[in-house]
Order: sequence, then C-alpha cells, then structure tokens
Amino acid sequence: MPTPSLTDTILEALPVAVYALRDGRFVYLSERFAQSLGYTKEELLALDCVTQVIAEPQRDQINEMLRRRAKGSSEESRFFTTVRCRDGKLLDAEVHGSVTEFEGERIVIGTAVDMTAHVASTRKVIEREEYFRALTENIADVIAILDSAGRVTYVNPSVTRILGGHWTNLLNKPFFERVHAEDRESFSRAVLELKHKRSFGPAEYRVRHADGSWRVMEVVGSNLLHHPHIHGFVLNMRDVTERKRMEREVAQLNRLTSLGRLATQVAHEFNNVLMGIQSMMNVIRRRAAENDDVLGAADTINAALSRGKRVTTDILRFGRPAQLAIRAVDANALVRQSIGELRSTLPERIDVHLALLEIPRAAADPGQLAQVLTNLIFNARDAMTQGGTLTIETNVVIDKASDRFIRLKITDTGEGMAPDDLPYIFEPFFTTKKTGTGIGLAVVYQIVRAHGGHISVQSELGKGTTFEILIPVLNEHVSEEPSETELAHRARRRVLIVDDDEITALGLRLSLEADGVAVAVVHDGADAAAAVAEFDPDAVILDLSLADADGRDVYAQLNRQHPVLPVIFSSGHATESEINEILQNPRTAFLMKPYSTAELLQTIENLLTV
Repeated sequence: MPTPSLTDTILEALPVAVYALRDGRFVYLSERFAQSLGYTKEELLALDCVTQVIAEPQRDQINEMLRRRAKGSSEESRFFTTVRCRDGKLLDAEVHGSVTEFEGERIVIGTAVDMTAHVASTRKVIEREEYFRALTENIADVIAILDSAGRVTYVNPSVTRILGGHWTNLLNKPFFERVHAEDRESFSRAVLELKHKRSFGPAEYRVRHADGSWRVMEVVGSNLLHHPHIHGFVLNMRDVTERKRMEREVAQLNRLTSLGRLATQVAHEFNNVLMGIQSMMNVIRRRAAENDDVLGAADTINAALSRGKRVTTDILRFGRPAQLAIRAVDANALVRQSIGELRSTLPERIDVHLALLEIPRAAADPGQLAQVLTNLIFNARDAMTQGGTLTIETNVVIDKASDRFIRLKITDTGEGMAPDDLPYIFEPFFTTKKTGTGIGLAVVYQIVRAHGGHISVQSELGKGTTFEILIPVLNEHVSEEPSETELAHRARRRVLIVDDDEITALGLRLSLEADGVAVAVVHDGADAAAAVAEFDPDAVILDLSLADADGRDVYAQLNRQHPVLPVIFSSGHATESEINEILQNPRTAFLMKPYSTAELLQTIENLLTV
C-alpha cells in the first residue's frame, strides 16, 4: 500500500467531506465522504453520476446545475441537499462547489458537511416557535409586552376580539392611554413598581374597547426586562366583564334575599293597615259624594295609599312574581285613570300630554299593567326635577311575526341617562337617582315580560327618556269586561270574610255591602266552618295568616265539608311555594293585600264560573 501523501493526510483529517467531479462523476472523494454514506470509495467512484446518491425530489436541481456547468458556467455553488445513504437513510448536507482547471480539464472541487443534526435541531426550534405562536395567537387572553416606558412592543391577535380594532394599532403606543382615567394611576403605579419586583396581580382595570365602551380586564404582570429575548413587562389580561356582571347580579340577588326576609316581617302588618285604610276610603268616597272637600281629602289619601302599595308590591313582587289575571283591558282608560289618580303627586311645573289613538283591548292583568304605568310615571316625575313635559302615547303595532301589540310610549323631558347606565336600568337595585329603591324598573320589566310583551328604552343625557312597552292585543280567548247584567248579578252574592284584622275585615265588609254584596265576618279560623254552615256563602275570603290558625289548615277543613266552595286566600306576604300550593285547586285564588274591591269582585266571579 502506497504511503499517503501529505495532501491526502490533510484532506482526510478535515472535519468535512471533500470531493471532486468531472462531467458529473466522482474523480476524487475523501474517505470521510464515503464512510458518511456507507459506501466504499471505489463504489462511489464507479457511479455514473453524482445524482445517484441524491434524494429523488432534489435530483432535478442538481441535474440543472450540471447542465449549466457542461455549457461552460463557472458559477460557485452553495446549497442544501438531501443525500441518500446505502441503507436508505437520508442525510441533510450543506454542499459547496467551485469550478477549476486541472491538467487541462474543468473539474468541480467541493466540500460537503453533514447538517442532519443541525437541521433536526433547527426544525425543532421552528416547530416549537410555531407551537408557542399558535398558543399566543389563539389563547383567549390578551398577551402584551411593554417596554420600560410602558409602550406596547408586542400584543397577540386576541386583543382584536376582546378590545376591537387591529392589534397593530396598539404597537409602540403607551398602553395606559387605553386604561380608564379612574384606574390609570393605579395601573401606571403597578407597572412602575414592577421594575423592582418579579410580578403583580391579579388586579382589575377598565380598558377602553375600540367602540368606546369599557371592558373589565383582570391583569397579571411579570418582569422579564432582563430576559434576553423579551426585554419587557409581560401582561396577561383576561376579559372578566361578564363575570363581573354576573357577580353584581349575584350580589344583587343576595341583597334581594336579605331584603325579602326583612320585608316579610313587616309586609303582612303594613299591608293589612293599607288594606283597612283603602277599604274605609272606598266607603268614605261613596258616602261623601256631594262633599268636594271630603272627596279631595279622600283622593289625597288614596294617592298616598297607592304609593305605599307600590313600594311594598315592588319589593314583594320582584322576589315573588304575582299570578297574572289576564282579561280585556282598555289601555287608554287605564292611562287616563292612572293620570287621574297620580296627578296630585305630580308637581305643577310638569305638564301632562296624552296622545291616545283608538286601539283594541289589550290582554293584560289590569292591576299589574297599572303598576307598570305608575312606576314609569313616577320615574318620569323624578327625572324632571326642574319641570318638563310628560307625554303618554298609545297605538297599535305589528311585529315581524305578524303579532299585534298595544304600544305604550312614556316620554319625559328630564335629565336622561348616560349610555353606560342603559344596559343596567332593569337590574334590581340599580338606580341613577339620589333616592329610591332601584326596584321599580326591574318590576316593570318583569311584569311586561310575564305578559309576553316587550320593553325598550331610549335616553340621552339632558334630553329625556322614552320607554316603549308592547302588550299583546286581546284575542277571542280572553273574557271582556263584565256587563251591567253581570254586575247586577254580582250584587246578589254572599261572601264570608275570615280575617283576624278587624279594620281590614270591617273595611272589606263595608265596601262589599256598598256594592250590594251580603257579607258575614269571623275573626278566628276555628269559627269558619260553623259560619259557612250557617251563612251559606258563595265564596270565602280567607286570610292566610290568622292569629289562631294557618289559613291553609282552615281551608283543608272547609274543603272536606264543602269541596266546591270557592276560597280566595289573601295576605300581606306569601312565598311562591305557598301560592303554588294554594292554586292547586281551580276553585281557589290568591290576592296580595292591599287589593281593590273591584279586583276582589272580579276574582269571585272568575272562581264561580270555573
């Protein structure tokens, strides 16, 4: 074996494979080159063309290069290619080649470096980068990087979905400019202090949406100023606007529950008082029909009663929705009646304008619809502290489903409401007024929706407010107002009152007797059965909470003896489960105190026609 020359020794010692080509065939290659492919040098030198060890997808590229060199091109080349080993394994190689003259012939001398491990490592880095990019670009949270001055250097695309606008609009701008003015100082201080600690939060800040609204963001900040690739503060921001809204609702419900417990302790006695006063006022009005002074005083007292009833009913009705008694209602007459009853409570500087078109009857509970009008009229009154105009309009509209509705529009020229307040006005305990419970509009919403109707509001600061209510038009399945014949028939009714409150019982008796109804009264539940046997009433008015017995126990005894006898339960308060239990029998009903004589008479007639 000949002794290797110094040149051979040097070429074999190089950390790269060396080769020489003539007309696309190997004329020289180092042992390292052959070994890396699993061939012997002799096997490679015997190949017809170098492309035989090139992976198929890249052979065309190499063949094109060889054709150019055959035509005289002396271009130097550096490229990546894939080489196939004897065992089929593929290697990634960086190949360098240059044309030179040797013994009067053009040959290509070059090197090849095995880059398989490097390519694999680079591919992993790229894949990992793509993986984290996919995470940051599709994560629900906003990820932002701020430089030491608070300017945005990076933000993921989620910001577009959460805060609107294109994400590039935030780049190179101070992020604190998007923070609510009331939260800006706290946010800026947190970022400034982050220079001296690792993290802060979670903390909540209001951030402006592209449409001008505010989103509540829960922010966690991390100090990565010294990270070699980030050089900034990383903020993870989660949109918790809906969560905060739900928390407010839960808090409001908790407050409502607490208030409900308190209300049930006083509502019974208070409503009993109102019931007695209201019944007595009905008697006074009937007996003082010629005395204007007495009638005026009665009207004033009735207005005060209405206000007291409205407050207690709002609180109790929101916590326990009342059963609807749907019937034919003349909405125009109800508007006139409500204005007549409430006019004395409206300041003289408020003008009332009615624009009532001819409309069909509405399918509604008159008592509850009257409460809607009362709440909205008082709401308008409170908004016009400096005076103004209250306008009530009625007409008929048809929606997209061709359903007909009575439309009530109540407009005031008062202070109006801010855009940020409008989404919350129907929530319980939310109020823009300095005084008030914040329940009135929540009850209005509840009543309208219970009727299968709709309510909307338009308002602008300094320009007043308009509430629009849609109530279904009467159909053939709803009974009309009672005729004079029916009213005359009612006058022959006999009613037994079982109530331990003497004022309430007396007021009811006098009011019913004024309508020609025969009335008997007992104050103890223990006397009810005997009174029914002796008086033979058409219906019984039974207080739910008697001093000596539970009204339901009294009813159970009466029902065993007189199973078809209509019984109307009444109370200053009752739970939804109690009312549902009462209403299991179609010949029972429930009235919340205080109620009018007209409501009572209508309820009796409804039960007697079952």
